[in-house]
Amino acid sequence: MEDRIDYLFQEWHRLGGAVLLAKADLGLSPRPPEAVIAESTAHCRTSGRLTWVVLNWLIYHIERIDEPRLLQKTREVGDLSVLGVLCDAAHRRNPHPKFERIIRACSPSEKVEPFFHRVAQSPLASRLARENALEVFRRWNYLCGELRYLD
Repeated sequence: MEDRIDYLFQEWHRLGGAVLLAKADLGLSPRPPEAVIAESTAHCRTSGRLTWVVLNWLIYHIERIDEPRLLQKTREVGDLSVLGVLCDAAHRRNPHPKFERIIRACSPSEKVEPFFHRVAQSPLASRLARENALEVFRRWNYLCGELRYLD
């Protein structure tokens, strides 16, 4: 999976995302941002770095998004609850009607759990995530306190 996440970082770099790479792959075939976002939602819970890259890109580039295409691609290959929390957090920094429409089309996770898988693997980290969970994550049934800069 790490190779796929590395490939996604290459795609984010090509889309103008705030990601540092050791070496950019200039021969990468570009995909529409909706496809890259959708696939990224399937991996964000594994990679905090990917989560922050996607969130940052959404804050600054939401106007480029075709909402129906993003939602369809996310249904096919991603996670609508992750898309929901990312758009909800981005909306707090850059209110935009597109975020509102995407958020309404998403649904929370089926169970309350730590957002990041690495946190779920540690009893201490899980307890701290529960105690310090931000409301934007709680709305999506996730526990995470790692977005303090949004407050």
